[in-house]
Amino acid sequence: MEKNAPLSFKEGLTDPAGRLSSWVGEDCCSWIGVGCDNTTSHVVELDLRNRFQISKHSYKHSYENMQKYNMSCLGGKLSPSLLNLKYLSYLDLSQNNFEGINIPNFMGSLENLNYLNLSFSLFTGVIPPHLGNLSKLQYLSLTSKSFPFSEYPPVRRLEVKSLEWLVGLPTLKYLDMSFVNIGEVKPDWLQAVNMLPSLLELDLSGCRLVTLPQSISSINFTFLTVLDISRNMFNTSIPIWLSNLTGLSTLNIGINSLRGAIPNVFANLVSLQELDLSYNFIEGQLPVGLGHLTNLSSLDLSKNSVTGKIPFSFGKLCNLQTFALAYNGISGEITEFVDGLSQCFNSKLEWLLLESNGLLGGKLPYSLGALKTLKTLRLVYNSFWGSIPDSIGNMSSLQELSLSENMFNGTISKSVGKLSMLTVLALSDNHWKGVLTEAHFQNLTRLSCLYLSVASATWSLVLDVKRDWVPPFNLSVAQFDSMLIGPNFPAWIQTQTKLLFLRLRNVGISDTIPQGFWNSFSRIGDISLSRNKIRGQVPHFQSYHLLRYLDLSFNNFDGQVPLFPSKMMEFVFLRENMFSGTMPENIGEILPLVSYLDLSSNFINGTIPPSIGMLKTLQILDL
Repeated sequence: MEKNAPLSFKEGLTDPAGRLSSWVGEDCCSWIGVGCDNTTSHVVELDLRNRFQISKHSYKHSYENMQKYNMSCLGGKLSPSLLNLKYLSYLDLSQNNFEGINIPNFMGSLENLNYLNLSFSLFTGVIPPHLGNLSKLQYLSLTSKSFPFSEYPPVRRLEVKSLEWLVGLPTLKYLDMSFVNIGEVKPDWLQAVNMLPSLLELDLSGCRLVTLPQSISSINFTFLTVLDISRNMFNTSIPIWLSNLTGLSTLNIGINSLRGAIPNVFANLVSLQELDLSYNFIEGQLPVGLGHLTNLSSLDLSKNSVTGKIPFSFGKLCNLQTFALAYNGISGEITEFVDGLSQCFNSKLEWLLLESNGLLGGKLPYSLGALKTLKTLRLVYNSFWGSIPDSIGNMSSLQELSLSENMFNGTISKSVGKLSMLTVLALSDNHWKGVLTEAHFQNLTRLSCLYLSVASATWSLVLDVKRDWVPPFNLSVAQFDSMLIGPNFPAWIQTQTKLLFLRLRNVGISDTIPQGFWNSFSRIGDISLSRNKIRGQVPHFQSYHLLRYLDLSFNNFDGQVPLFPSKMMEFVFLRENMFSGTMPENIGEILPLVSYLDLSSNFINGTIPPSIGMLKTLQILDL
């Protein structure tokens, strides 16, 4: 009976979570993970993939999660009893923990397999060439990534001595050998892969590849739609043979060491949908031909050395959803490009990421307002100037508007206040002029991060709102620098109960801090009120358990040195005030983690308390 084969296989496994506890009784087709043919009742499937769900927000630093994952893993030895399952076509052992054992040779004798997945299960050693006997195989995943937890001790990765066995897999459509060491394979990997005429998707990322052949006599894998050869060590230009992959929809050769310009051969990849050449050393200008790839939905050339202007032809990429040219040497303006996209009948652009191109600038084109699907506009660290056009208010989907670190010297349009989806508004370090009123913020109910500052000390930008104004937003980050907000302390700040970061630096406040001010923010970690003329005593702090940075320097505070609110404090700046009296005797107890303590230029007297010697993390002390 076929049930004896999976039972024998189970005997060699460790199963701390009891995942195979249902494997009892006569009807093996009812066992979890076992699949049978509906007509013949033969066992055709063993799906033993570990389906433990790991939170993407917490797993990296959770020892508890790692322990739970280990408990859910199958391990042990793989019994050749599987050979008795003559009709087995599907075998999935992925996401388990086989603790560095080799892939057994008998896997190559499961002649009816069309699906084999051994990924993420900590197999090591040489991949057996016997897998080349699986002539019916369509899906093969052998990725050698070690573990979903970064803290897990690394194990030796899988490797291959030769790829000649791939010739025995004529029906293979999907091949994932990412992070398998194939860097020293001869003949080269391309010749081996070229023997797979049915291949649709190929992932050889992180395989220590050093050669990217520039030519090949003829290409057999003409149906290829996805090619990922990122995270390798190529040191060549982009080869011509890629231009013959006319069915390619996704190409990822990012994070390599490719050198040379982007060739116009990509213009022949008419079906290409995603092109990612980021994190390389690509030089030269953007080929005009890239603008002819009208099916492109994502174009990422970030972190290269691309120069020149954005070609006018790029304005014809009406299907583009992501356009990323960040951290390059692009120059000129974006007017023609944006004007072109604005003429698209149904523009789909969501991400426009052009930051850190120091020579890219000019005025923001009025046609930006036509990009109504745009969610992120990131132009920081460039050379844009002028004003924000009124049309910006038409960008109804915009969630992030980042224009910091430019040369803007005009006004901020009131139409910004129409951007009801906006969560990040970053306009700092420019030369803004004019007055901001409640109208600039009237519909910004989702705003979470607000960065406003002027790159000079002239106070050319003024925030003029009513004293009883209650903003429509509740910020987590509020940064105002070198613009006029005072002379009164802004009462609306106390309505921002979610603040994590507050900076009111050089904003012309000559008022006192209102009583109860500190009670508004229970989660704040960073407060700076420096370079104002704030006077009076610092109100008593409540216990701020998360506060690590406090800067009250260059003001007119007087009275005793304020009691510090948090034992988490690392940076304390109180210089250039009129604090008097003695230092707190227990300073070594209330600031156990402080690394920078500046009490200079005050009227503090008396003796230095001995407890200051308890400050073991102190790096800078200025008295």
